[in-house]
Amino acid sequence: MFIKSLRILNTATKTIMREISFRKGANLIVDAEASNRHNKVGKTTFLKLIDVLMGAQNKEGIYQDHDTNTAAIALQDLINEKRIAVEMTLVQKFESPYGKVVELRVDLFPKGNYYINNKQLTIRKYQKKLNSLLFGIDNNTPTFRQLINSFVRVSLRSDNNTFLRNLTQTNSATYRCVYNFLFNISDPLLDKKLSQLTTELSHAKESLKEYKRVNTVDNIEQQRQILSALESSYERTKAQTDNILNPNEYQKNKDKIASVRNEYTKLTDQLSELNYKIEQIQSALKDAETEKKRQANLDLSRKFFDEVCSKIPDINKTFEDMVKFNNKLCDNKISYFKDIESDLLKERAILETKRQTLLARNNRYLSLIGKENIDEYEQLSDNLMQLKQRIGKCEEIIDTLNRYTDNLTSLQKNIDSYSTGGSERKEESAIYQVRMDSFNKYFTPFAQRINEESPSLVYSPDTGKFPVSISALSGSSTGTRKSLIAAYDLAYQQFAISNQIHAPRFVVHDVVENVEGDDLRAIISIANDIDAQYIVAVLKEKLDSSHISRTEQKKLTILQLSDDDKLFEGKTVNDAEASNGDTPMLPLDFK
Repeated sequence: MFIKSLRILNTATKTIMREISFRKGANLIVDAEASNRHNKVGKTTFLKLIDVLMGAQNKEGIYQDHDTNTAAIALQDLINEKRIAVEMTLVQKFESPYGKVVELRVDLFPKGNYYINNKQLTIRKYQKKLNSLLFGIDNNTPTFRQLINSFVRVSLRSDNNTFLRNLTQTNSATYRCVYNFLFNISDPLLDKKLSQLTTELSHAKESLKEYKRVNTVDNIEQQRQILSALESSYERTKAQTDNILNPNEYQKNKDKIASVRNEYTKLTDQLSELNYKIEQIQSALKDAETEKKRQANLDLSRKFFDEVCSKIPDINKTFEDMVKFNNKLCDNKISYFKDIESDLLKERAILETKRQTLLARNNRYLSLIGKENIDEYEQLSDNLMQLKQRIGKCEEIIDTLNRYTDNLTSLQKNIDSYSTGGSERKEESAIYQVRMDSFNKYFTPFAQRINEESPSLVYSPDTGKFPVSISALSGSSTGTRKSLIAAYDLAYQQFAISNQIHAPRFVVHDVVENVEGDDLRAIISIANDIDAQYIVAVLKEKLDSSHISRTEQKKLTILQLSDDDKLFEGKTVNDAEASNGDTPMLPLDFK
């Protein structure tokens, strides 16, 4: 399809701020100001409007200065205040009857909508519809924006053959999908599948790497060796437990054994406590008996008693009374300790009887109840449990690594089938050279005509590499390299026409500022010779220096901007003469 016209709308007042009619061949957006001011009147902005109509999501780019990364606040305010929208008319045939006519509209203000033939669409559906209209693609493979970047080159900063890499954060498989479609080499779905598989493989490798990091794993062979060592340790430990106890018997009677052992331990603890008490009482009793048997120093005691009596005359007790009293105290103490000892000995006898009875009644468990056996057995059992858990974890890691390996192998096998020489690409081998020859039939002569270079486009069938490249150029100037882009895009238009490829019949460029003289004149001449549109921003001084006549300039210029006639501030509708008087005034439906 061709671009017939573009309108800038003030939806607040429902008026057309500017209408630009397009033509076949070269369409010049001319900046009439001096070269030191040419970036300020809206030349690149106009091209960005076309890009937005072609589904570019970054509407803010219209008022963003790419070089300074600053916003044109006045333009931003104007868009928001007047609720500016932009419309474009696409036609199947440039001459009447136009065939299919498609009306596009995009609201430039925040939260503005997208329309095709007055039907409101989401941005995604808008792009998918354009993919169908301009490329005949209904499955959205490749996507519209992946394709249209080869036709609308706005603010292109690279001046060498890297213009072939016109997408951001895109792998070679996606580029292959794009170029295989553009040159009709193979089904793009094959390349989409390859891209998906390549992405899956990359993610699977990263996932495996992260799994190994989290689980402190180097490789699967290491885990197999660890598993073997753990299994050997488990068997040794289990043999040790079997030597201590009959594991089957122990497990079968584990609860009963635990009950008997608890009771046995309780009785033993009580007996230990009683034995301690008995020892303490017996020690006290011995001390009391020793005290009674000890011979008192009666002479000294009596002398002391007499001295006390002399100072306290009222004492009416005799020394003999005192001795008798002291002996009575000792007898009472001995009797008390003996009574306690007797009670404790009786209690101990009862507990010992209970313990003996417990052992007699549970004689079948005696070999299992020994404290040292049980403690060792339980320690070994704990070790066995831990070993079993480690073995389980190790087996899980090995299984997971095997699944990762199987998945990686399967993905790689599928990738191989969609790669060069794979089962899915048997038909490509004979096609790509035919397509390159067909393209270079136009590309090489166009480049020769423009700057006397003889480049050719080369296709790489290796699906692991970038699909296309351009043979080396002898020219080194910026103008030479940028003119190559024009030669390539115009050659593609001629190639698409001759091979009946469903593609836009227009090219939009903002990259020829360094092209002038014979090179610029040749580009414009080629554009006028083919059945397509070459829409390009250029300085008027470049046109003059290229010796293009004023008459020819006027004929080719669809929009001339200046400081007095900026894009959003100039005439309401462009001169009918500039449009050759053949643009239909289609009805506008303001939403």
